[in-house]
Amino acid sequence: MIDIDDLRRGLSEIAAEADAVDLRERALATSHRVRVRRTASAVVTGLAIVAVALGAAVGVRTDRSPAPSGTTPAPTAPEPTTLPTEQQSGQPDLGPLAAATITVPTWGATADTTCTTGRVTLTGGQSPGDGPHRAVNVLSYVATDVDRDGTEDYVAHLMCGEGPESGGSQIVGFRRDGRNFVPLGRVVGTQDGLAMMDHLEARGDGRVAVLVSKEYTDGGQNSVPNQWRTYAWRNGRFQQLGGPTTFPGRSPVARLSVVPSTLPIRPAGDGFTGRLTVAVSNDGDVDVARLQILLVLPSQVRPAGAGWKGCAVRPSSDQTALVCTVPGPRARSRISVPFTLVSDDRPVLLDEPVDLGNHYVSISQVPPFDGQVTIDEPEAVIPISVP
Repeated sequence: MIDIDDLRRGLSEIAAEADAVDLRERALATSHRVRVRRTASAVVTGLAIVAVALGAAVGVRTDRSPAPSGTTPAPTAPEPTTLPTEQQSGQPDLGPLAAATITVPTWGATADTTCTTGRVTLTGGQSPGDGPHRAVNVLSYVATDVDRDGTEDYVAHLMCGEGPESGGSQIVGFRRDGRNFVPLGRVVGTQDGLAMMDHLEARGDGRVAVLVSKEYTDGGQNSVPNQWRTYAWRNGRFQQLGGPTTFPGRSPVARLSVVPSTLPIRPAGDGFTGRLTVAVSNDGDVDVARLQILLVLPSQVRPAGAGWKGCAVRPSSDQTALVCTVPGPRARSRISVPFTLVSDDRPVLLDEPVDLGNHYVSISQVPPFDGQVTIDEPEAVIPISVP
């Protein structure tokens, strides 16, 4: 048996030779290393996840087809606009003077000697000529109580003959007695040194207004100096109560000219459409109250959309003729009037000549007017472009 004391002594010697170990410090060190490894692993794992996500995101942006840009829808043509038919100027309504017997006063010393005076019978507002004498024509009339006796009277515009060859013209007041019209007196006429008096109006209280001109022209009274003068029955005769009494040496004028834009006809839906602008300039010193614009276009072209107030269709067998009445330009100003048009087919051929015979614009002043209007360029070609 081993002596117990020897065993104890041997163990003590071994213990003395062994180094002391601090287990707490080793445990802490081990724990720190484990934590570092776990943290690093977590960071690496997180970066890997982020990289995958970013890679996926970049891959989506790169691989995705570009979003389609907004496509422009094909243009559609506006709906055609139905316009009324222009009322053709025919025989004016002459009322009871269409078929009556009148006594024609003298035409004055300056009138043609072939002008008929005295009692004549009217049929359709005209007396028949008798060879050496011209017919008497009633051009217009107004009904008003000029002598203020409570009974309606008639003021008529009489012409000796017709047109530019007329031997004279006068405005005459008549009392009516059944079918007979007896003259009260002459209001004004060519014997007063006036050449034209195309417009006549009743102004109330027995007064009568006449648009008079000192010069004559076949182009209409709006193309020569003109004035409104007002007359009334006073002291047994007609006297001028209002308006100018003379014409100035240089009458104020409105000077008009017209310039249309090109009408571009472009495909739209099952047909074609285009927009035309008509510009009218007034370089004069008189305002123009109302203006008439005439558009002459190929027969396939029709009005469309809005902007056609005051317009009508002028009957035509082989063209589209559109007539519009618009406010005219003031002195030293310009107006621009837009028009939208459509066509089922191409309206013109590329080699078709463009001139005043097929598509053009024309302007004129609408009566009643006041002042002289000179239209320097009354017509202009409308250029039409097609694809």
